[in-house]
Amino acid sequence: MHATLPLPDIGRRWLDEARERSLEDPASSVVFAHHGPIDHDMVEQLVRTAEGSSLSAEEGVAIRKRLINVLLEGLENIHHHALGLLRDASFAVLVRDRQGYVFTAGNAVPVATAALLTHRVSILNEMDGADLKEHYLKLFSNDARSINGGAGLGLLTIARKSVRPIVTRTSPLGPYSAFFALELRVEQEDQAGSAAA
Repeated sequence: MHATLPLPDIGRRWLDEARERSLEDPASSVVFAHHGPIDHDMVEQLVRTAEGSSLSAEEGVAIRKRLINVLLEGLENIHHHALGLLRDASFAVLVRDRQGYVFTAGNAVPVATAALLTHRVSILNEMDGADLKEHYLKLFSNDARSINGGAGLGLLTIARKSVRPIVTRTSPLGPYSAFFALELRVEQEDQAGSAAA
């Protein structure tokens, strides 16, 4: 591999950079920051932490539901799709600010997967709420969809429940793998507009 840092440190560096970007607003605070493998138990723990933060801030049910949906999809994608040998480089950070939440998560994937995900997100960013809903219903009713998903429903759910544009970031780790991260916002009802659909 051509990485200049040891693999576990790559996730730490990306986590620190995401946290710094999200904390530029002095009113921001970190809800959780995790670096390392993300298994099913970790997904549940991070979602519980976010839900607890939302409840203590006395936020409405709508933002809490959108936040949990986005977190479940994003964290489960890392759990299921992070490259086996590079799982230690995975990270997730959730920051609360005045408008809502900034969620950033990343992991190592094959280079082709990083390119495909970046392309899919750019298409989703161009769709309005009605287009996203129609596309979701078509994919959901597709019989070719496997029991494990694979039809892009996770990304589509994330796009429907968050504020676009969703930002993607990639960095090559070598000839066959790359680090891929998504950064997105989940906002209060009056600011989220079509994201509440």
